[in-house]
Amino acid sequence: MLPCPEPSVRHPPKWVFASLLLLLAELGCCSPPTYQWRDAETKEQVTCQQCPPGTFVARHCTRDRPTACEPCPELHYTHYWNYLEKCRYCNVICGERQVEVQQCNATHNRACQCQQGYHAEQEFCVRHAECPPGSGVVKLGSPLENTQCRPCSQGSFSSSSSSTEPCRAHQDCARLGKATNVPGNQYHNALCTSCRLGGSNSTRGPAAGDEDCEQAVIDFVAYQNIPLRKLKRLQQILERAPRKQLLETKAVAQEKLRAILTHRRQGNKAVTKELLEALRAIKLHSIEEKVRERFLL
Repeated sequence: MLPCPEPSVRHPPKWVFASLLLLLAELGCCSPPTYQWRDAETKEQVTCQQCPPGTFVARHCTRDRPTACEPCPELHYTHYWNYLEKCRYCNVICGERQVEVQQCNATHNRACQCQQGYHAEQEFCVRHAECPPGSGVVKLGSPLENTQCRPCSQGSFSSSSSSTEPCRAHQDCARLGKATNVPGNQYHNALCTSCRLGGSNSTRGPAAGDEDCEQAVIDFVAYQNIPLRKLKRLQQILERAPRKQLLETKAVAQEKLRAILTHRRQGNKAVTKELLEALRAIKLHSIEEKVRERFLL
């Protein structure tokens, strides 16, 4: 006797299940959410439909009557489907250094955030931090986050405090057809010159008093490794000002000295002579000699 063949079972393809699940999801999303309520007249437990955002339950449903919803009054809202008997009050008030980014309406409470240049810290808006000289901004501050800084890597610099500026690359003096007068570091750019330097034949030899040479001397002296105390004394002699106890870093003092000397150069062609005398007065003889040798003075 021949064995009976086993009945073949045909399984529906997988796409049929996917389509069925999608259909069920669509049906579910289109059906308003419900809640359980006890009918005050019949004392029966009934299933009521919730009210959509922007409305509230003016009258709960009964066995014979659906839920009655009404719009939220002014300055009130409901953000979700709900069965609240009154809308929520728009209770958010923008504080100091905040701006309104969402008006109060029927579906949303008022929303505030810190104004430009500030970020939220606990319950206050605090000004974005500035990255100090030698560091640059890697991520700008936002209403929620402070500025993020990082020390300038080799070949880049930042010479001032800023909450927006990243580190910048040093200029390439050779590509500009000039000599490097002062190598760059993380606090200042590389400074170039066309002035003939001692031991160098690659640049032109300008006439005495050439403005480029005057500026080259200023740059060279300003960024020498001078102790901060003597750096400040040098500023005081050049400004002819009384001694002041200012809290500043060496990088800031160097930038200030360079600015003072550059300003004096614009109105006084003898700034190099004046600078050499000031160096001698505070006993910075080694730097005076370097300047004379480097610039053939």
